[in-house]
Amino acid sequence: PAPPLHSIFVATWNVGGRSPPGGMGLEDWLHAAPPADIYVLGFQEIVPLNAGNVLGTEDNGPARKWVSLIRRTLNDLPGAGSGSGNGSFRTPSPAPPDPVAEADDDFEGARHQTNNAAFFHRRSFHSRSLRMEGDALAPQPRLERRYSVCDRAIYGSRRPSDYEAHCRWGGSSDDDNNTGESPSTVYSPMSYGYGHAPSLDDGHRPASGHTRYCLVASKQMVGLFLMIWARKDIRDDIRNLKVSCVGRGLMGYLGNKGSISISMTLHQTSFCFVCSHLTSGQKEGDEMRRNSDVLEILRKTRFPMVYGQYERSPETILEHDRIIWLGDLNYRIALSYRSVKALVEMRNWKALLEKDQLRIEQRGGRVFAGWNEGRIYFPPTYKYSTNSDKYAGEDMNQKEKRRTPAWCDRILWYGRGLGQLSYVRGESRFSDHRPVYSVFSAEVESINHSRIQKMSCSSSQLDIGELLPYSYGYTDINPY
Repeated sequence: PAPPLHSIFVATWNVGGRSPPGGMGLEDWLHAAPPADIYVLGFQEIVPLNAGNVLGTEDNGPARKWVSLIRRTLNDLPGAGSGSGNGSFRTPSPAPPDPVAEADDDFEGARHQTNNAAFFHRRSFHSRSLRMEGDALAPQPRLERRYSVCDRAIYGSRRPSDYEAHCRWGGSSDDDNNTGESPSTVYSPMSYGYGHAPSLDDGHRPASGHTRYCLVASKQMVGLFLMIWARKDIRDDIRNLKVSCVGRGLMGYLGNKGSISISMTLHQTSFCFVCSHLTSGQKEGDEMRRNSDVLEILRKTRFPMVYGQYERSPETILEHDRIIWLGDLNYRIALSYRSVKALVEMRNWKALLEKDQLRIEQRGGRVFAGWNEGRIYFPPTYKYSTNSDKYAGEDMNQKEKRRTPAWCDRILWYGRGLGQLSYVRGESRFSDHRPVYSVFSAEVESINHSRIQKMSCSSSQLDIGELLPYSYGYTDINPY
């Protein structure tokens, strides 16, 4: 049978330093599209960017909450609430238990998987993993680090290394069969259809049950947090996991601004996901500082080679086959507050995008030259008043800083083999930013192992073309 096709759900969200409440529902966000094979979720400001969090002990409590909420939502666990239909994130009723108190089997599994990864320490600043100790998810002791970090994973170890100080890599668990599901059976996380059949829109509806999504990797750097989740049945096809962080904040290297990049190989194709939070500010010339951030992230991000690895893996971002960059890029619109508000009310996205700093800098070849971004048909995602659909400063009675509305939150991609199926924003009022998400189709090369096995067991000759890598993906679906 033909191998499964791969779709990737990518989302970015600046949550404004707020920790999610235990009863928060994410269904309207993560279930807004047909279930994907891989979920790449990037957050900014999961903790307030104050001096204590930047210079002191890193707080990974909110990250643990986000992991537990997302795990529950992707797997559609019991207790998820019904929708209110108002476009905001739903609150289950009654509220599920506090996710911090729950044992997360995605982390626990890393302690049992024979094919799991061992991790090797390199210097970084203020970045810690999430780690299981016993049956409870607990923070690690503080490690003093002040520079960029590169981490690598080598397969074959029976347990995580004592130096797994930077990144959380998921694995399978010995108690897979205790979930009530067969590990080889994959179901849809949404009851209304879209199974794991070879097409997104073939109408196939699977038997009742739940897809099992596993946390493949997660990484925090101060307020940045990047997670990759994958369907359980393709987890073993993901390898060569590595992470690299670059700080671009205080003094040019601290982690209140910067990037987290995760490199991985899916079958024979390399992917790089970059989550960044660039320099803020709406003064003239601030866009040049953001350009500088991007160039430094591209220059400083390095993924180390693994000793004894027979295949060469990419060492820089641009060496990967497929690259997706997401985050709060902080580029503004070069117009007055009043002009932007008027154009937003007219939904004149074309006029606004002509003054969008990111598009202007791209056209000038000063940043993201050759990168792609989908068409924007949604209002600017920043800055909103607290728990409101009004932009900050709209109500002059409230003492809020007026910020010209802007598309700060963006998703771009680079390289062939990626087709964007959607590019939209969510409507949660949780923070002063609206989340942005996109669904991509990905061509992935894979060796035809069945042909190789047949050749080794038979003296019959095969056409050499049958042994070459082949591509598969939603190549015929690209609205652009």
